[in-house]
Amino acid sequence: MIRRWLGLARRWVPTRERLEASRFVRPVAHQLADASLWRFTRRSVPRGLALGLFAGFILPVGQIVLAVLLAAPARGNVLVASAATLVTNPITFPAIYFAAYRTGRWLVGEAAPPAGVVPGWMPDAVITLAGATLPTLAGLLLFAASAAAIGYAAAQLGWRLWIGRRWRARSAASRR
Repeated sequence: MIRRWLGLARRWVPTRERLEASRFVRPVAHQLADASLWRFTRRSVPRGLALGLFAGFILPVGQIVLAVLLAAPARGNVLVASAATLVTNPITFPAIYFAAYRTGRWLVGEAAPPAGVVPGWMPDAVITLAGATLPTLAGLLLFAASAAAIGYAAAQLGWRLWIGRRWRARSAASRR
């Protein structure tokens, strides 16, 4: 089963060479050609994860592009940043945005347009949606910043634990 997923990943996940050859990416291909953006290191993986989570919560569409644009100058891993944006997908999107609205409403209060500003012909649904924009944005900003910080810390801790376990195993093997 895992080999099947790895085969699919090799086929669909873009490689550095494929991105450089793409006509859409050609204007910024020289920035993405840097090998350090594609290596899994203890510094690049947490950066990529944090930036990908931030981009995933901030934008409803075009998250991967934003994550790559943020990860390149920050020296974050591009693949990790792209994959981390999938935290918001069509299945989780409604729950996240509803929770962001409720959290934002708690943070900024009820945001209703002032009386007299809204034309009389505008439907109530549009007025309600306009009032929900500020609380939702505030909630998403809080979620994005929190997820980025937690993701960065978790990746740093996970990397440290993984390396520590490998060192202990290597030490135990050398004692034998």
